Amino acid sequence: MKFYHGTSLKNWKKIQKEGILWGGYTWHKTEGKKGYRYTYLSPEIEVAEAINSEIILEVEYEPTGIRGVDNYGFNPPIGQTCWQFSVFVPISIEKVKILKR
Repeated sequence: MKFYHGTSLKNWKKIQKEGILWGGYTWHKTEGKKGYRYTYLSPEIEVAEAINSEIILEVEYEPTGIRGVDNYGFNPPIGQTCWQFSVFVPISIEKVKILKR
């Protein structure tokens, strides 16, 4: 399936260097690295653009929703959609294509 991710040029360079799409850690001024890594994806390009329209990535990803590697919402209630979800594993850069620069 195709999903979208909005990012900055600075972060795109980090993604290319690491070779994977996988969100960064959060940092605390005194405690340093905190939390865990994850990447937001959306089935709607407009959502990705609203987050950061500098660079829009098209990502080929097959969500599971139930196996702990993402929280994709299959079968949302009537009238609702899964407009954004988190992926808790790295996505190979081979599955990523730049749509807008």
